Amino acid sequence: MKILGLCLLVTLGLVSAARAATTGPCAATAFLTFESGTLAGVDWVEQGPATIHTRSELTQSAVIDATLDLRDDQSVRRSSATFTPAGSGPQTPVVKTFGPGVIYWSDMVPSSVQLAVAKARALDRPIARVEAASLFSGSHGVVVVSRVDATDWVVTYHNKSYDVLTDGRGCMISASLPDFGVTIERRTGFSPNAYPQWNPYAAPPDGAYHATDVVIPAAHGVVLAGTLTRPLHPSKVPAAILITGLSPHERNNGQPPWMPFRDIADALTRAGVAVLRVDDRGVGKSTGDNSTFTTFAKADDIRAEVRWLKAQRGVDPKRIALVGYSEGGLIAPMVAADDPSIAAVITLAGPGVTGPEVARYQIEAAVDGDPSIAPSDRAKEIQRQLAEPLTAHERSYLSVDPMEYARRVRCPALIIQGSTDLNIPVRSAERIAAAMRSNGNPDVTVRLFSDVNHALLPDTSGLDDGWVTLPAFITSPHVLDEVSRWAAAHLL
Repeated sequence: MKILGLCLLVTLGLVSAARAATTGPCAATAFLTFESGTLAGVDWVEQGPATIHTRSELTQSAVIDATLDLRDDQSVRRSSATFTPAGSGPQTPVVKTFGPGVIYWSDMVPSSVQLAVAKARALDRPIARVEAASLFSGSHGVVVVSRVDATDWVVTYHNKSYDVLTDGRGCMISASLPDFGVTIERRTGFSPNAYPQWNPYAAPPDGAYHATDVVIPAAHGVVLAGTLTRPLHPSKVPAAILITGLSPHERNNGQPPWMPFRDIADALTRAGVAVLRVDDRGVGKSTGDNSTFTTFAKADDIRAEVRWLKAQRGVDPKRIALVGYSEGGLIAPMVAADDPSIAAVITLAGPGVTGPEVARYQIEAAVDGDPSIAPSDRAKEIQRQLAEPLTAHERSYLSVDPMEYARRVRCPALIIQGSTDLNIPVRSAERIAAAMRSNGNPDVTVRLFSDVNHALLPDTSGLDDGWVTLPAFITSPHVLDEVSRWAAAHLL
């Protein structure tokens, strides 16, 4: 009897401890988001009985800071949130009131996954459908939370499913998006000093290389503004010029937190290659009229950048490469075809078919992937969009045959394409390579990356509802590794 009594007391104690372990707010923590093993964001979270404060830093370049007032059922009563690019001043908070039962959701704030699980636990259903709303816009939807067991969950929203592991209280330990190579890990005591902010055009916080603002004279009195990154060692180094896509772009080819050209410049400069990236004419700090800009004028600006770069102290004028993204993947061969001094060309999602084929491919992909357009109406909608008026830049781009220039490229070339690119036909990569090889170029390499989209991000579908709702926006580490490895082998 004494033994049975002792067992009963122990059992009652364990039950009480278990109940205590399933109640109360989650402890302060940080959620680290990794893309293919590379740290791409951190979300610091502090939770009280009725409040959550989250500070999510994305690619060291943008911060979402939000304070949330909670109801007893773990839905959100009120939110106050700011989105602040690195280096910017204080922002005016966006204040929102949420209806009963509604949680907040942001794909870029991992703690929203934890809150979805908390709401599902409060509902106590095997499959919970939770209404969710944005912190900043009027968008809303339904998050589906499926309970696998006491600590395993599947959270589905924006056509993505997170595999989530929690502790007994529902506090998230980890989550993953297997289709995207993204993992989210809970780390207690991770300091903000370990992931400092990085201004978009500045040298990195670890001081791995120099970054300098530069101005470059171009035709017709235009002055191009950009950033030149250089390795720390003073000897003459090879250099690369990054060439932007078709739309008007500043030097990073995107705004925080998606800045592919900063990612590429970072990878190349760490590998020992100086990198020049420039605001398009009439964009950012560059002068000129972007409304009259054409593909041919853009090629002339790149030639001006080549001349300027060759004259810079510490740059080897015989080892200059061109790295072009999207339309830039057309312009790089255009410039290299007439300039035998170019040492190498890298095209990233560059076109290998005519402009009209590119236009039809893009529109067909967008229309076919839009569930709001009935299948019977798609052919008509495609024709309507193809008939829309074009800008001067778009007309010039569509007039160029990429093969005409690719056949005249004699320098080493790396052609990179993502398998889910819905802006440029995937067959472009081999067409560019075949044209370059047709005139005897012996050093042409093609690399096709599975589940990488036109934005050079991991994406299984390529549609906007795939990549713009990712929790991380770092350029695919696999692409960055290949670019820096190939450049080092050919330029250093």
